[in-house]
Amino acid sequence: MKKIYILLMHTNTIPSKLIRFFTRYEFSHVGISLEKNCDKIYSFGRKTLHSVINCGFTIESKNGEFFNNFNQTKCKIYELEITDEQYQTVTDILKYMSDYKQQYKYDFIGVILRYFKIPIQIKNKYVCSYFVASVLEQASIYNFQKNVCMVVPKDFDNQNFHEIYHGNYNVYEPAE
Repeated sequence: MKKIYILLMHTNTIPSKLIRFFTRYEFSHVGISLEKNCDKIYSFGRKTLHSVINCGFTIESKNGEFFNNFNQTKCKIYELEITDEQYQTVTDILKYMSDYKQQYKYDFIGVILRYFKIPIQIKNKYVCSYFVASVLEQASIYNFQKNVCMVVPKDFDNQNFHEIYHGNYNVYEPAE
């Protein structure tokens, strides 16, 4: 058995505040990590610190520029125990997307349409929650019982996932 980690986050940036305003939910961002320390997070969001337009597949680091600037990021971390085969599928998906990250874009149009409950899937375009839900479904780890493009951050909180942390992301240290 292996473990992966799902992070629900709120960075307190302007986009995250807008998302929180419309969703009325504590967290506005979702990522996935293969490490218990969650130092490396795979997600969809801004690629550079100062651009909310240049977005797509990202590999975020706790010690990177983004989290050093937004060091009051709140998070909730879930630990999911999965089979070796499921873990391999997750790592294969993440490696492929990392290798071809320029093909993947943030789904700005989909954000608006999802707010109005219109499911839309455009090839290689994701938002963070859609991306993580898609990885979990493709690896046969979890099915949200709805179209993955309609999964929102709050949907991760309503599952029987094992919560291991709730607090400031930058001070998170996993228990041994």
